[in-house]
Amino acid sequence: MIKKGCAIAAVVLLGVFGAYLYLLWGKVEAVPAIVLAGFGSLGLLMVVGQLKAVLFGSGDVGALKRAEQGLPLEDGTEEAVWGRIEPLGAALSAPFSGRPCVAYEYDAKKPSSADDENATPSTLAGFALAPSVIRSSRGDVRLLGFSLLTEFPETVVDDPEAPHRAVRHVASSQMEEMGLAKLGALISAMDDAMADDDGSVRKDMKTKDATVADLEACVLTEKIVAPGETVTAIGIWDASRGGLVPKHRGKSAVVRLLPGGGAAMVVHGQKRPWGLLFFSLLWAGFAHVFIWLAWKGGFE
Repeated sequence: MIKKGCAIAAVVLLGVFGAYLYLLWGKVEAVPAIVLAGFGSLGLLMVVGQLKAVLFGSGDVGALKRAEQGLPLEDGTEEAVWGRIEPLGAALSAPFSGRPCVAYEYDAKKPSSADDENATPSTLAGFALAPSVIRSSRGDVRLLGFSLLTEFPETVVDDPEAPHRAVRHVASSQMEEMGLAKLGALISAMDDAMADDDGSVRKDMKTKDATVADLEACVLTEKIVAPGETVTAIGIWDASRGGLVPKHRGKSAVVRLLPGGGAAMVVHGQKRPWGLLFFSLLWAGFAHVFIWLAWKGGFE
């Protein structure tokens, strides 16, 4: 899913970039032409994406409204459910805090220095999901696809024992290498996780071997979904398996997991991202003013 989405986005971006570059080539020097083409293509695609979001809202609104109305789940249809989430077996243990959970994400990263403009890479990072079920008003629904915990709160774990737990976690895990040289493998690993439909996912990654002392110098953060927490899950309903899956009958959709539930989730899905649209218009406006000046020979 991720690989396909990235490939489509890359093709569209390169096509638009090429059109701008063709328009500017020969009008200005090569480097400014490439920079302007990059800013222009990004700006245009940002405006189109945010305009679509403002006009049509989230694609999850229909599923959320059906959940609010309590309509029966339809096989092969994107559906939403909310309720308490519980592990079907043993709960997971969060790598840094040791807290019991159904799902987690973690990250260990050295803080950037004030004069370091480059983002510091993570020393350790990973995520996991245990086989689980959501006790919803539409019945018990198994969660059979992994979702990144984007909207769950992130907690800094400053417990002195946290670096020791992290080292023990690494020792008991199959770690995958991160870094630019491993970018393709990392995307494939993420894609496999998103496409997994058995309800059990775990990925652990590192940029280097880390000791307790190394991790004591890092900021350790976690996102967790605790057993019994109220969540909303959105995915394709597979009646034969009694769960939400990422692929079914030729359809595919990334399973999403969000904190909370009820009418507030419908309101959340109907929100229009006006702020992001304004930023996109501002970005694209400035970029296209410079592109127009360059095309008209205004830089000469």
